[in-house]
Amino acid sequence: MGECWNRLIVMGCRLVLLQFLIITRCCLSDSGWDDFDDDPVSTIAVDAVLGRTASLPCDIRPSPKNDRVYMVFWFKSSAHKPLYSYDVRGRSLSEAKHWSEPEPLGLGQRASFSASGDPAVLLVDQVRLEDEGVYRCRVDFQKTPTRNFQINLTVIVPPDQLKMYDISGRELSSVVGPLTVGKDLYLRCEVRGGKPAPTLSWFVNERLKEETVSPVGRNALVSKLEIRSLSRDHLNSTYKCQASNTKLVLPIERTVRLEMNLKPVSVTILDKPAVLVSNHETPLTCQVKGSRPRAEITWLKDNARFEKGEVREWGNETVTFSTLHFVPRPEDDAQILRCRAINKVVENSISEDHISLNIVYRPRVSLHLGSTLNGEDIKEGDDVYFECIIRANPRENKIFWYLNGAQIWQNVSSGVILSTHSLVLQGVNRKHGGSYTCLASNEQGETASQSLNLRVKFAPVCSQETPTIIGASLHESIHVRCVVMADPPEVSFEWFFRNSGEAWAVAAGQFRPENGSSNELLYRPSSERDYGTLTCRGINVIGKQIDPCVFQIVPAVRPSAVRNCTLRSTVNASGDWLEVECAPGYDGGLPQTFHLEAVDSDSMRLRLNLSNPESPFFHLDLASLTNIPDILQLIIYPANQKGRGEPYVLEEIVLRDAERRIEWLPSGSSKLGLGQMAGFLIGAAATLCIVVLVVMVIVSKRRQQLNHQLHHETKQLELINRDDQRYIISYQLKPEPKQPDILSRVSDDNILDRESALCDSKMATAFISPSMSPIVSERGESSSNSYQDSSHASRPQTIALSSVHSMGSLKKTSSNGTLRAKNQVITSTIPGPESCV
Repeated sequence: MGECWNRLIVMGCRLVLLQFLIITRCCLSDSGWDDFDDDPVSTIAVDAVLGRTASLPCDIRPSPKNDRVYMVFWFKSSAHKPLYSYDVRGRSLSEAKHWSEPEPLGLGQRASFSASGDPAVLLVDQVRLEDEGVYRCRVDFQKTPTRNFQINLTVIVPPDQLKMYDISGRELSSVVGPLTVGKDLYLRCEVRGGKPAPTLSWFVNERLKEETVSPVGRNALVSKLEIRSLSRDHLNSTYKCQASNTKLVLPIERTVRLEMNLKPVSVTILDKPAVLVSNHETPLTCQVKGSRPRAEITWLKDNARFEKGEVREWGNETVTFSTLHFVPRPEDDAQILRCRAINKVVENSISEDHISLNIVYRPRVSLHLGSTLNGEDIKEGDDVYFECIIRANPRENKIFWYLNGAQIWQNVSSGVILSTHSLVLQGVNRKHGGSYTCLASNEQGETASQSLNLRVKFAPVCSQETPTIIGASLHESIHVRCVVMADPPEVSFEWFFRNSGEAWAVAAGQFRPENGSSNELLYRPSSERDYGTLTCRGINVIGKQIDPCVFQIVPAVRPSAVRNCTLRSTVNASGDWLEVECAPGYDGGLPQTFHLEAVDSDSMRLRLNLSNPESPFFHLDLASLTNIPDILQLIIYPANQKGRGEPYVLEEIVLRDAERRIEWLPSGSSKLGLGQMAGFLIGAAATLCIVVLVVMVIVSKRRQQLNHQLHHETKQLELINRDDQRYIISYQLKPEPKQPDILSRVSDDNILDRESALCDSKMATAFISPSMSPIVSERGESSSNSYQDSSHASRPQTIALSSVHSMGSLKKTSSNGTLRAKNQVITSTIPGPESCV
């Protein structure tokens, strides 16, 4: 404890002594003791930036190396009181004692002395303007005399602000412009504040450019920069204005970049295709370079905006791409497609590229009537021509013409002439009217034109078969309808009657129009002289009908029998059926209906009754017959209002013939063995041989019989009762029926004798034709058989099987020979005397 007190006492004494020495030194200085100190050797100029740290150097190294520094004092200007002291007496440098005069008289806490450097420095932080002045550093050594250093501290104030303006006085921050090529650039740089006065410098793209500087006011400087006639190369150039008044700190500066509006340098359609295919999507890409800002790209066709397809754009500041995705059409062929780029902020900045579209496509065809023709005024006998307008790429290689879907071929002798794109019809008639088309083809395909209807006006012609035979009884009113074809269809009619002795025009009151192209006459024969020929003619604006419609008015009679009947049968898994088809006879001048009766040959019971008002064709489904008989008889006859015609009989039709009926085995039945199969084949071959021999014998006999038949034509007579008059109608039996001729009267006695032979008896003698033989197919199949009248002389491969019965006691003749009686049958279908006329 005592040792500690001793140390404290020693330290206190030292402090008191130090204070005493300082005061004494100061007093001596005030009394002129400093005159004995050495004068400062030199003055050192030191710059310091306002607000930053100032370094005031002082060399404290002793000259003899065995000496050491004791004390360092800092004074400002001529002040005798130190601002700062550094005491190393009895201490090492690291343990030196620092003292500073407090503010505002001294530097206070902003000052510090560093002896570690060479030279040692007094550091003053946050330099102020009042810190500027001359400072003196006095160094006291242990042995050598005191040394003084003088430092002139200058406080530098950096420029306060730096601004840049364009020609319009607008302050610039980072970009100037945009300007266009050919314009001038004016920049003004202004700096305020700074001590000493700063200098202004211009740098263009980091290269120094000398420009004049002019003072403005008390504390401002201005410098201007001018660039004449800007070019595209000046884009993105940098212009920097720099102000500086010391190297201790970085200069203040302002930099701007030149922005320019530039028109496109180039517009290019990339990869122009030589050929485009119609209806196939095709991309076209347009590249635009050098536009700033980005150019507006437009696709044009013939200077009009191209609205088809989809456009996509992408790119950067220097290159822009626009891709057009579109489907070319034939109408686009040979068109000019343009890619146009425009910078709207630059005058006269339009640039473009183009491509001529070569589009291959199928022909496009349109059909026109000749330009010199009036389609509404073409009549029979005129010359007509059509023009087929074709547009195709590649060119068409074939042209076809059609009328109502049928191809037209050139026939110069008929007045049909085909040229390259024209069709010429010389002297047209109504058959040339209809729908015309032309068709063209090339490598891409073929196309038909639209339909063009040709209307050929013509005088009326009869639209029905002529002459038409109409049967009528005396005092019976009949409607005779005359239908014509005409264009225009507004037709007037005139009627004439003609018999063997006279002719006259029918009064207009006896006929009336139904519509424009038909007319109906109400006709009533009242005597024999009213049977004859009626004719009607139509008249329209084109002319009068040349060939009239002819109606042969004849006395109405019963229809003639059918002829040339053919029987077809099928018996298989799909069903059992028969088909009967005959040729109709004369209808007696009235509409006729055909009837078929199926009769059981054993019991003579009626099993089926069918009728057909159109033709003598019948389809018999045997499944509809209950208790199918073994032998069937078919009777076919016509009928009209006057009664029934003579029947045509097919008899002895065997339905359960084992040779013509096949039993079908079920799917699960066992197959025949090899021996059974061989026996079956041998039996079938033997049977076939027997059938062939029988057929040969029958054919031989048939030929012998045909040699004895008459080959001349005979006439069949029928009696007609007309009130108190009697007529004989003569029919000529030929392959095609001929209308009856009205013969002269015969005596009543002769008529009665013949009439009694035809009509008085209900029992008629039937004649069976021996010329009916079975038909054997070329394959020998018996599941489907046909029966045909031997009158079909043109079919030698078929031989009729059934017998044909023709009614009456007179000898009847077919179209190819006389039918001879073999048997007689009784039938309930024979008409009685009341059916005779």
